[in-house]
Amino acid sequence: MRHWSNYLYLFYSFVFLLNVLHTFWADETLYIIIGFLGMVMTAVSFPRSDRVFKILGTVLLTAGGFFYFSSDAVLSDIPRFFAGNISLLLLISMLPWMNSVVKAGRYNKLLQSLIGGGNQSLSGLYARSEVTMVSLAAFLNLSSAAVSQDLLKEKLKQMNTKMKNNFILMVTLRGYSLALLWSPLEILLATSIFITGADYLQVLPWMLVISVIGIALDSFAAKFMYRGESIPEDRTGAAPLNKRKFIQFIAALVLFLCLVVFLGNVVQLDFLFSVTIAIFPFAFVWSLLIKRRRSFMNIGWPTWRWKTNRLDNFIVLLLTLSFLTKTLNASPYLQYLQDPLIAMEGQPVFIMLFIQAAFLVMTLLGVHPIATMGIFGGVSGLLTSAFPPVTLTILLSACAIATVPSAPYGLIVTLTSVALKVNPYQIVLRNLPYSIGLGFVGIAVALFSMWIY
Repeated sequence: MRHWSNYLYLFYSFVFLLNVLHTFWADETLYIIIGFLGMVMTAVSFPRSDRVFKILGTVLLTAGGFFYFSSDAVLSDIPRFFAGNISLLLLISMLPWMNSVVKAGRYNKLLQSLIGGGNQSLSGLYARSEVTMVSLAAFLNLSSAAVSQDLLKEKLKQMNTKMKNNFILMVTLRGYSLALLWSPLEILLATSIFITGADYLQVLPWMLVISVIGIALDSFAAKFMYRGESIPEDRTGAAPLNKRKFIQFIAALVLFLCLVVFLGNVVQLDFLFSVTIAIFPFAFVWSLLIKRRRSFMNIGWPTWRWKTNRLDNFIVLLLTLSFLTKTLNASPYLQYLQDPLIAMEGQPVFIMLFIQAAFLVMTLLGVHPIATMGIFGGVSGLLTSAFPPVTLTILLSACAIATVPSAPYGLIVTLTSVALKVNPYQIVLRNLPYSIGLGFVGIAVALFSMWIY
């Protein structure tokens, strides 16, 4: 089994190529073939996925089966129901290439330089660390949290263990989530745009506003939390900031955003597809410009192959979720989900609070925000009639991403729990007020955008 599983990336790549072909040639037969292959992917991945995803996938398939038998759908419709989220899987499979060029160019070292050494107040270190995380996590993703946590553990090693761990788990996870709000590589943002059809260029300024407000409020709270606290004698000198490399990194980030906007607005490609097809060519050209092509390929190829072979959790989650949402849309039981929203028609604030509460409660129960996003995607017609596409995108993505630091079974929380030897529910308790507060900020900004649009 181990032998053949090393070549799953070839099968997955074939399915992804068919999906790209379908983007330019929308043939119904091709779509059914993609869906059938998606069913095969699900069957292969199910026994290889983690226990929580097996349970979630089983629940989604069972619920989807119930909706299917209550609908007028026929047997030949089933493959089509599994094809809906293949494009999301393609985006996830391409992300390692961007991380690889960051590692090849050694841009992850920038994090250490920006946080810096020397004696500082704890509140000052908190603000600087959070801004650094937001600046770099857009590309570095999970590696930014891992590097910053290691650096802060060393920098704060003289501090009381409990206070040190609380400081690290708050600043790194919150900073990470604030970067996800506007990063074109973030799957939750991409999914919300996929559901609403909004223009990323119109959404971006609003997400940046939420991020800036989040930084300001969290840093302000840290001033009170750590007032009068200073870092115990710190002799860990930091390497001087390489300004040339920092400018390169920021320029690359801006150019990538411009490329995505160009593909979406000039070439008229779907946002999700624009991000997906831009990643590898951009990363490759970037590696050429910084003369790191060989290092990029040496890191990128095995990393991409390894990650693609292990897409099991995402395949089980996203394809069973696609089955559920499609069958739900075909079922008369959709009305039961619509009724609470219809009852709140003309009261956008209540609808927004309902959406925020749903994301938060489902996350605390262990359901991934993508799954909750997919459920709201099932009633997207009703939601788009209540909100402009930009407003709905802001609302869905902000409320979903706000839960990331408080997701007990989320990847970033799990990694932090292992790194700090802290119970994941302790991490949840420390970050839950932040998640609720950031959700409220997202709602406030979404309401303001509604007034404009």
